[in-house]
Amino acid sequence: MINIEDYVERQMRRRGIEIAYARTLPIVVRRITDDLGNVITSSITYEAYNQYWFLVNAFELPVGTRITSDTNVMLIEAHSNDVIEEFWGKINIELPASFTGSLCQALFYQVLPK
Repeated sequence: MINIEDYVERQMRRRGIEIAYARTLPIVVRRITDDLGNVITSSITYEAYNQYWFLVNAFELPVGTRITSDTNVMLIEAHSNDVIEEFWGKINIELPASFTGSLCQALFYQVLPK
């Protein structure tokens, strides 16, 4: 398993970016249905401009989850502990149609540069 803090520090140092603030940021995506069971929403959008979000728990997300941003598109097709993807800009997390639960949590490591 990759140590996220070390990984992010190396990535930022390579780019010449100093970190002003970093934290673990859980994002809860709710699947909301109407009385008939029709899905009203199963996605959430955040504006993360001037921030870097690193997905930490891809292995826990349902297969078929799609995460898009201004810089990256990721579709969870298989589970792996060593996948760390980076997103920034407008970030959208969309659960697959096959997901039947009501909540899903995506865990990010959020970095704000100086």
